[in-house]
Amino acid sequence: MSTKFCRLYAAAPGIALLIFSSVGTFAANAVPDAPTVSPAPMVERPLAPVGGDVPGDQPTPQHQWVPGHWRWLEGAYVWEAGRWELPPAATLVWQAPEWQRQQNGYVLRDGFWDVAPPVQQTVVTAPRPSPAPVVQEVVVAMPPPPPQREVIYERPSPLHVWIGGYWSWNHGRHSWVAGRWSTRPRSNVVWVDPRWDYRGGQYVFVDGYWRDAVVLSAPPPQVVVSASVGPSAEVMVVMAPPPPRQEVVYAMPGPGYVWLTGYWGWRGGRHVWIAGHYERPPRGHRAWVEPRWERRGGNYFFIEGRWR
Repeated sequence: MSTKFCRLYAAAPGIALLIFSSVGTFAANAVPDAPTVSPAPMVERPLAPVGGDVPGDQPTPQHQWVPGHWRWLEGAYVWEAGRWELPPAATLVWQAPEWQRQQNGYVLRDGFWDVAPPVQQTVVTAPRPSPAPVVQEVVVAMPPPPPQREVIYERPSPLHVWIGGYWSWNHGRHSWVAGRWSTRPRSNVVWVDPRWDYRGGQYVFVDGYWRDAVVLSAPPPQVVVSASVGPSAEVMVVMAPPPPRQEVVYAMPGPGYVWLTGYWGWRGGRHVWIAGHYERPPRGHRAWVEPRWERRGGNYFFIEGRWR
């Protein structure tokens, strides 16, 4: 390969040009029938990176930041701004371009996606307030893949809680844990979903766990149950029901079924969530009137749902 020399001149503020004093030719590798590929041009020295090229908000945890860099194009330096990109595969990481010294100048080695090096894993024990269990945090450099699509099968019973699938970390790689129905280990507990947190350039996995529901210190509300008049009865309490829960409507078990949306009922002196489910309408009925809470004079009245 013959050498190529150049000088750096300022064409305008912030713009630089290279003027070549002599032009040489580059020999292709001695490989039979190999295509001739023009090598990267050689320059005297690369420019310093442009300031202010900082990442904005990360679109998703799977996006990787590709930093900006100077490139020599058609006789002038051209700045390629940094950007967020999705890797071609979840196991790839971006190798940034760099100017490498060769003979009497510098040549730009382009950036590329490469297989990630062995991931260093750190396990941190994160204490949590009693009675929540001790939860382990796994710290890795590789972001989790996008969540997989799941089919939620029929709920075994009103006592079951759906635990959504998630990416965990097992044997040095991301491993998908499928969603499932599960019963609470004890009453008055809620499920805290596992999650991946992005902290300081690394991804921290916090496992899910059951925790006690928040118990209000207020005295038990007075309850008055009215006599049943017509098809429904009313329950009066002084405590407002919690906001409705977001539910996943699973596949209909068969034709003719109607989805009954979940709601907050009143059981054992407290608000209890009655999960949504499918039912067949009784003979002679076609529509479901959903249960509801009505506020009257500072109290809350619960009206049961009914078929009509």
